[in-house]
Amino acid sequence: MSSSDSFDRSSSDVTVMPLSPDSSGSAAQGLLPSGLSDLLAPQAEQDAKAVDTVLSCFAAFGYQRIKPPLVEFEQTLLADGPGAALADQTFRLLDPISRRMMALRSDMTAQIARISGTRLARYPRPLRLAYGGEVMRVVPDVLNPERQLVQAGAEIIGRDDQHAATEIIMLGVRALGQAGISDLTIDLGLPRLAEDILGDELVAMDAELKQQMFAAISDRDLTRLTQLPVNAASVLAEVMEASGADSSRLSAIASRLPEAASGQLAELIAVADNLNSLIPAAAITLDPLDLQGYGYHTSISFSIFGAGLKGAIARGGAYVTGYDEKAMGLSVYMERVLRALPAPQQSPVIYIPAEVGLASGLALVERGRHVLYGTQGADAEAEAKALGCSFILRDAGGMPEPLDK
Repeated sequence: MSSSDSFDRSSSDVTVMPLSPDSSGSAAQGLLPSGLSDLLAPQAEQDAKAVDTVLSCFAAFGYQRIKPPLVEFEQTLLADGPGAALADQTFRLLDPISRRMMALRSDMTAQIARISGTRLARYPRPLRLAYGGEVMRVVPDVLNPERQLVQAGAEIIGRDDQHAATEIIMLGVRALGQAGISDLTIDLGLPRLAEDILGDELVAMDAELKQQMFAAISDRDLTRLTQLPVNAASVLAEVMEASGADSSRLSAIASRLPEAASGQLAELIAVADNLNSLIPAAAITLDPLDLQGYGYHTSISFSIFGAGLKGAIARGGAYVTGYDEKAMGLSVYMERVLRALPAPQQSPVIYIPAEVGLASGLALVERGRHVLYGTQGADAEAEAKALGCSFILRDAGGMPEPLDK
């Protein structure tokens, strides 16, 4: 076995010293606002690769990537549809050029809706788009302290039926799997089902009773719900009790619901059946009355959870864009995905002393190696160790040698 073979085989087991935050007093001068942080190596590279993996998966299924701006005019970004639902999570600033208020995006879905309804309005439907980028929230959620987040997602513009839902959920599960997340659970819901079950009774209901009823549904409090003076309370309680992995009880209930509600529930059950066939490794649960986090969704909605992780790592569902088009979307919360991945390992770096020359390093890079050039006049061995290198190339044309730590 040649020394070259020895280097190739051993290099994957060697890690480079990651960048560590400075704990000295100078670090206090770089204090960041609450919920913001610097992402250092090797986590920053892992973050970028995870986003690329997810977006590459979307591309394999015909989703075209687009890149909207970070900031838009407030009137546009927060227009009717997904944008309006996120207005209280959005930072505003004044544009010194136009003197108009602008908004810093807190979610990219509204931007995709705008682009599809304007610049891509004449493209054939269904239109499949993908995106990835930074978003900024005014207040972090309970399970996630960060306010600057990385969002990746996919949208089907022009469809919101069970087939679109099945496709985009399957896409999300596959993308998460390729990023390294397995053992997934998919919760399927219908955030407008309660309204369709109540029908005219909801229209006639006073604000206080309405608030009490939806609070009881949101809290899954069967006792409170059935004690309210609501005719449909018993049916709502029955639907709530039938939630779970087994769809047979919900199927039996569906035939007794108002037409609109019955149709919605039948579609949800069909999506669950299709997903069980397509991705049998994922656990599917039906929770038709789940209202959490689906502010602008109109029918089939979903959340994807990973074993041992807090909160959904992906979420989406049907909605109507600000341009009155049906759509089905998926958002992947990349910061939660990263928490679930094993600690990243960097490729070993070969130190090239200044006297050995740039050409030797270039030759190694062309063979797929990672190199770091030394400083002229420095103690090569000491500098290589200080910079976290694993190997040193002592002579031009020679072979990299392991550094004695």
